[in-house]
Amino acid sequence: MPLAVSTDVDADPANDLCVARVPLFQGLTHAQQVEVAGFARTVRLDAVEQAYTAGSDMSQLMVVHTGQVKIARTSAAGHEQVIRVLGPGDFIGESAFLTGTRPDHAAEALVHTELCVFRHADLGRLVEKHPSIGLRMLQGVSQRLDDTEARLASVILGNVSSRLADYLLSLPATPGPRGAIYVTLPLAKKDIASLLSTTPESLSRQLRKLTDTGVISQQEQGRITITDVTALTALSTLSKRD
Repeated sequence: MPLAVSTDVDADPANDLCVARVPLFQGLTHAQQVEVAGFARTVRLDAVEQAYTAGSDMSQLMVVHTGQVKIARTSAAGHEQVIRVLGPGDFIGESAFLTGTRPDHAAEALVHTELCVFRHADLGRLVEKHPSIGLRMLQGVSQRLDDTEARLASVILGNVSSRLADYLLSLPATPGPRGAIYVTLPLAKKDIASLLSTTPESLSRQLRKLTDTGVISQQEQGRITITDVTALTALSTLSKRD
């Protein structure tokens, strides 16, 4: 199945900005990035709209320009497992480019999202002309493998509270008074629970526990104040010391 929405537009400054913010292309000069942007198409997705489904023909590299994309697998029983969430500058489709395999997962926009999309045929020509793209692509794949191994170790050795602490500390933060920091949950709690390999009920219990002990305070619309960063950091490292 091809992209759910594939609105082709000519390359424009927005595409150039998209290319410039992606680690994949940051080894290029500005002139080379402009050249690369000329191969890009802009694809716009509404919230909950799928970019592709499991088993579809993934002959494109997709770079998130704005918005968020959820990558998830669905079991035969219908259970969804969130693998990761892509934000601006992240990309997907490199595995299909490198191996020719079809994805075993689906990609869904969480909010209104714009993608810069490259056909694999064009990407192959760009890699031949600019080998640094291929090197950075392999570095990106290696980083994802490292992240996957770290998550697996956390699931095996850690517990829900330490995984939640790790997750909260990994979110973009804004400094607050008296050493506190502000974060906002970027996903629905059911999706965060899936990402952390736990249940929504267990996640809610752990959030309440952190709130009751004064480590965090919760506000509306997923806003959280981490009032005791030291305590949360200590909790996140429990499994690493075992």
